[in-house]
Amino acid sequence: MPIPLDEGAPGRRRVGPFWIEEGMGVVALGAAILTLFTLLYVLAVIFRPT
Repeated sequence: MPIPLDEGAPGRRRVGPFWIEEGMGVVALGAAILTLFTLLYVLAVIFRPT
């Protein structure tokens, strides 16, 4: 039995088996995590042993 895409709590969207929170807070958190990993990668490249 398929699950309708529009059922659920307000502010949440169902995409496949996953519930996605809608809002800028989650987007900002994802951007911060991506920035952190990018910074760590750049530092690892700069300070790699020669």
